[in-house]
Amino acid sequence: MQKFAIAACAIALMGVPAIADEATEHQFPLTMTEFMAAYPDATPEVFDQVDADGDGEISEEEYRDAREAGLIGDDA
Repeated sequence: MQKFAIAACAIALMGVPAIADEATEHQFPLTMTEFMAAYPDATPEVFDQVDADGDGEISEEEYRDAREAGLIGDDA
């Protein structure tokens, strides 16, 4: 029984990194509300900088560009 419990725990732990990876994925485009929820320390001014075309939503390309430029970090 103990071997079964250890095996079950090991299998359960293998899924933890996958769950963490899914938590950082976003559905694009991001609204200001979604962006602010993902980056609670960000200001509306940061959202405006990331939203390069000013359409009120952050596209995947704008998000990627903002991360590369250092406007936002990997914390979301």
